Amino acid sequence: MAASDCSDLDSDYEHLLMLWTSGVRDYHSMLSDYLTANSIFVAVIGLIVSRELLPLSLTGMIVLLCAFGVLMCLQMAIVLGRLSGQNALWEWRLRGIEQSPGWDRQQLVTSLYQLHETRQPIQDPRNEPPVFLPNWAFRQHRRWWAHRAVSFPWFFGSVYGVFLVWAATQIVR
Repeated sequence: MAASDCSDLDSDYEHLLMLWTSGVRDYHSMLSDYLTANSIFVAVIGLIVSRELLPLSLTGMIVLLCAFGVLMCLQMAIVLGRLSGQNALWEWRLRGIEQSPGWDRQQLVTSLYQLHETRQPIQDPRNEPPVFLPNWAFRQHRRWWAHRAVSFPWFFGSVYGVFLVWAATQIVR
């Protein structure tokens, strides 16, 4: 393999690694922001509902907050799903570079994939211990409840749905 090909692999790997790590950071930051916003919405709705006598205007406010909350859940699912897919693409590309015949460095992303997806231990005789076993969290990683892009929007959407039904019954009375 020519020196320029190896340098191209290094450059591509470095750029993709930067994209992947910043994407993972952005994903977690966005998740935190959505959780905070949804928690605030639910807390405000809960405070309004906890009042003894609720005027029709506040019931209307609950309906409005629930509608915005459901829209926020849809946006949360779309944004987090897109970021998750984009991060998976960068990871896939990084593993492709690590599998290239000219790659002679550590295969960090491939090892991480081994732990997450196939739950295989990583072996490195130079390390102590020489085998890194996937723990419980790695084994549970692929279960549906671990997909935050799906589970959190469903959870908050359900809460908004319950409040919306409650508000509708209050308006009908």
